[in-house]
Amino acid sequence: MGNIKYRFLVALLLIVINQLQAKELFVSPIGNDSHSGTKENPFATFSRVLLEVKKFAGKEAVTVWFHEGSYYLDKTILLDSEYSGTSLNPVMFAALPGANVTIKGSKHLEYLNWKAYKNGIYVTQLPSGTNFDQLFINGERQVRARFPNYDYQNPLRGGNGYDLVADGTDNRYDTWFSFNPKTFSSKDWKHPETGIVHAFQSHNWGNMQYRIIDINRDEHKIYLNEGGWQLQRRYGIGGKGEKASWFFIENIFEELDVPGEWFLDTTTSKLYYYPETGIKLSEAKVEVPVIKDLIQLKGTSKSPVKNIHFKGLNFTQSNYTFMETYEPVARGDWAIHRGGAVFMEGAENCSVEDCSFEYIGGNGVFMSGYNRDNAVRNSKFVHTGESAVCFVGSPDAVRFYQTWDDKEIHGKDWEEMRKNMDLKPGPKTDDYPKNCIVENSIMHDFGDVGKQVAGVYISMSHKITASHNSIYNCPRAGICINDGTWGGHIIEHNDIWETVRETGEHGPFNSWGRERQWKGSRGSDEEFIKKLTKLDAIDNVIIRNNKIANYRKSISAGNWTIDLDDGSSYFEIYNNLNLGSTIKLRDGMARKVYNNITVSAVPLGWHVWPKNSEDEIYRNIFVISGAIPGKTEGTKNFIRPVALPTETKWSTHYDQNLYWNINYPNDFLVTENLNMEAWQQEGYDLNAAIGNPNFVDPLNGNYQVKENSPALKLGFKNFPMGEFGHQMTRIVPFGGEFSEEIKVTLKADIRAGNGAKVYFTLDGSEPSVYALEYSKEIKLHHTTTLKAQTFDANGVPVGFKTEAIFNKVKTVSYPSWLSTLLTGKYEGEKAVSKAIEKEVFGASLINIADDPDLIDATGGYNFGCYIKSIDAGKGKIWLDAKLDRDWVIQQVNEDIIQNISDLEKCFQKYKGQKVVITGVRDYNSKTFEVKLP
Repeated sequence: MGNIKYRFLVALLLIVINQLQAKELFVSPIGNDSHSGTKENPFATFSRVLLEVKKFAGKEAVTVWFHEGSYYLDKTILLDSEYSGTSLNPVMFAALPGANVTIKGSKHLEYLNWKAYKNGIYVTQLPSGTNFDQLFINGERQVRARFPNYDYQNPLRGGNGYDLVADGTDNRYDTWFSFNPKTFSSKDWKHPETGIVHAFQSHNWGNMQYRIIDINRDEHKIYLNEGGWQLQRRYGIGGKGEKASWFFIENIFEELDVPGEWFLDTTTSKLYYYPETGIKLSEAKVEVPVIKDLIQLKGTSKSPVKNIHFKGLNFTQSNYTFMETYEPVARGDWAIHRGGAVFMEGAENCSVEDCSFEYIGGNGVFMSGYNRDNAVRNSKFVHTGESAVCFVGSPDAVRFYQTWDDKEIHGKDWEEMRKNMDLKPGPKTDDYPKNCIVENSIMHDFGDVGKQVAGVYISMSHKITASHNSIYNCPRAGICINDGTWGGHIIEHNDIWETVRETGEHGPFNSWGRERQWKGSRGSDEEFIKKLTKLDAIDNVIIRNNKIANYRKSISAGNWTIDLDDGSSYFEIYNNLNLGSTIKLRDGMARKVYNNITVSAVPLGWHVWPKNSEDEIYRNIFVISGAIPGKTEGTKNFIRPVALPTETKWSTHYDQNLYWNINYPNDFLVTENLNMEAWQQEGYDLNAAIGNPNFVDPLNGNYQVKENSPALKLGFKNFPMGEFGHQMTRIVPFGGEFSEEIKVTLKADIRAGNGAKVYFTLDGSEPSVYALEYSKEIKLHHTTTLKAQTFDANGVPVGFKTEAIFNKVKTVSYPSWLSTLLTGKYEGEKAVSKAIEKEVFGASLINIADDPDLIDATGGYNFGCYIKSIDAGKGKIWLDAKLDRDWVIQQVNEDIIQNISDLEKCFQKYKGQKVVITGVRDYNSKTFEVKLP
């Protein structure tokens, strides 16, 4: 980390020095491409100035200055190695100081002749062949005609903007799904083939898009055409009742029925639009995207693009990519589209700085294949269709490459593929990102279209640093490491909250490590080959000094703060503040978890560790507080182990942890079956302590411990609480509810230097040097929208404006874990349903659909009966069939088993007979013959 920053600082200093003698070129929306490109006679377009850049690139420093305004691109700007700069003579594309410069992948539709159509809808004729997938009116993206109508109050899955399927094939690639005629649109669709289905996968790991072939109203079926490639794994559209897939359908003319919707008839080239109140179409600015990637830096490892920098530019209005090519990525669960508003491949020492990405159709910044020492910093990503920043290497760089699609879609045998596999360590080629960084950036409300997305996504990469980023309000991960190739990443000082909002079985930080050592996910010697682990995970991943929080009153399946899933190995996890959920370690090797704080009703998730895993858990503060959503009793135990080894100790260094269970301060359990005394008799935590850690001020986010804390005596060390997230203009706290009064602090952008000032407004207006100047703590007594901006000593804005909403309420309602922490005692929850557990012929069974932890731990199976344990005396029918704990019963003969009730009915139906039971566990299916009494 230090070396990377040092190189960047040296490079930046050299850039500044050389800019003093740089060749300067100027572009302005009111310029002319026949001009000379000087400040007095600027060019008009990006493409024109590139002709001049090529003349000087690499020979002298070149800076292209953009005057304020919008620049429309009709084709992608392609920069190859001929545009490269050098470390002494870089090429810079920058906004003039204080100028608002926007690069648009769209065109402005002018001179439109709007005419009234009917029912508030207007129509205009466009040139023949016009096609686009988004419509912007006065800079705001409109809604393509859809069913159900877009829910502005709750646009997330589960809101009124989605419907539930009645049934489906539940297999990619789906060919149909059925709808409920009572909730489905009753309108007659003359051309259903224009429609596109957006549907969540039945297991809720992401969503897919399909084009429609036809609709059968009699059978209540939608027949599907191409699509379904937007994620991995075999599961598709399906499920029933509350477990069914959520969906909506867009681009249907007859569904154009509310203000803000539009439809383009490509056969007649007519645009239909239902304007919202107050929009005058004769004066409205109408824009439509025409390209996918706005800028591409494309070179090779032998001839890379070097030393090109973008600074202070706003990128917007690019095409959606969800119907473009996607590829499954290793054996992580994701698929990705290799594209981005700024796309880099074969690039070195290039950067994106002080740039914003808004209303981008796909990914924000994408580094594909060979990339070295590139940086994204001080930037903002909001309303991107897919992920914010992606680092994805080439499969050709991986010595043994498998995907889930190989097995589940194409029917390949993973074991056959392993024969004669390459056993050399490390990457095979250099076609992967290395020593790249994303720092001091803001990422929120991304994943507008794709739901299997992340603020920072890392795959087949080495030594990537994600530092000081604020990531929130997203459908899936804040940060995701897709695979164990090749480690060395540093994840530090990030502030992550309100993630995994529309999906399940995931975490704000999530990782997989299903490389050459991983054959299955049971952690056994047969399925996890320890000696192969370091072939791919060649360097440790460090996760430190992050705050990862869940303030919602509900927690989706899993949603661990730090979720180390299948095979994730060689992680060092320390100085992290985990709030509202906790840490999960699934099968993997050598994870060190120390000096962390967890405060949650969710127990630690230790799942299917290998024997002698070398995991270490020490000097942490573990606090149990409140009840898990869906339960009425406060959590009692600190650990919920699933299928951990019984013949060896879980860890030889599990010690010096501080335990405090607010719900049960005196009679808590460490695991589900062991109190502290019994736990210590097993050889763990011999030097642990029990007691209140004495946090300084948890209500205001300070979880450092006081001088009298028993944690300090165990060796725990306080870590900073004010360095999480970006360090641009900040509002602390960042909005929220209050009852009487709330005190707000403003912090200036750390880059503004001496003489910097923060100006703010409380009336919704934009902050300027004429607004209120911040000098002391602000006290709010009413619902307020606060906006703030840092300005340097010359009055030039630095970084981005920030905005927070403070809502005054009669009583502030906190999630169970936080209210219990603040009051110091558990006061109970309202009665709700919980997972049903019942003994059947000596086997203790649980309805897995009602238990998120078990869904996560067993491989994502969301129906059936989980076998918790089998009584050696009463469970003969199970033991004789070699059916063991942790299997999930999903079928008896041909009967599907959703729950324990279904199983009992089947056992009554086949009483006294021999039946075939189908069980699933960890991505495997097996049959067992059981003789029923």
